[in-house]
Amino acid sequence: MDFSKYTLFPEEFVNELVYSMQTVGYYVIEDFYDESICNYLKDILENAIDNYKPHEESERSFKDKYHMHDLLLKDINFSKTFEDPRLQQLVGSILGENWIMYAYTSSSLPPNGNNFGSRMHVDSPRFISNYPTNVGVIWALDEFNVENGATFILPGSHNSGNAPTEAFFKKNCIRLTCKKGAFILFNARMWHAAGNNSTDYFRHALTLNACRPYMKQRMDWVRFIPQSIVSQLNDQARRIIGYDTRLPSSLEEFFLPENERLYKGGQE
Repeated sequence: MDFSKYTLFPEEFVNELVYSMQTVGYYVIEDFYDESICNYLKDILENAIDNYKPHEESERSFKDKYHMHDLLLKDINFSKTFEDPRLQQLVGSILGENWIMYAYTSSSLPPNGNNFGSRMHVDSPRFISNYPTNVGVIWALDEFNVENGATFILPGSHNSGNAPTEAFFKKNCIRLTCKKGAFILFNARMWHAAGNNSTDYFRHALTLNACRPYMKQRMDWVRFIPQSIVSQLNDQARRIIGYDTRLPSSLEEFFLPENERLYKGGQE
């Protein structure tokens, strides 16, 4: 798949997105991916779920059964989503042009069930007023509707460092509904919870947590993702993975020429 083919959004559109992110904390773009892309990625994701084996000594690995943390190793097209210039444009409008990924996972709601994301939570523990450190991306591979567990969100809650009570959340939250193929950007400090899927079918989505370039990632993605995949990616995708924010492991690497440095200068 060629995700690099897409054209950028107009400046007026991005300005609207930025204002929405500052105020209500989220923005939805319908028809971001077409049905064929959604179906292809869903097929790979469902195969990963079918073959998932929890680590017996880890309770978290059982809870995360429907959150695949290693999708970037499963098929190159998951990594190819990072080549989309629109992704760079939209996330960069909030976190700056040098942003990187913290984590890339899935969020699948099983038939007549839910997942670990169904608890009320935020995706970033840090609150710095008027300075987002993390934003979330959801690629909806299926329609999000009330029946299949459309996410509950509390608009504007990213602007407070305090957690709402569950009663307040339930009283004031809304359902985040969208069509299959939609792109959702949200402040990772916004309180939310996946719903309960009451249908007989899976509801699938891909999720990205993006962070500032000076922050630590969930995984050492540079070492985690095979070179056979990374070697086929463009510079933008490699930067998002973390190739411009690596730490030197020797003085030889520390004193490399400026253009060969593992941690590129000027990243804020």
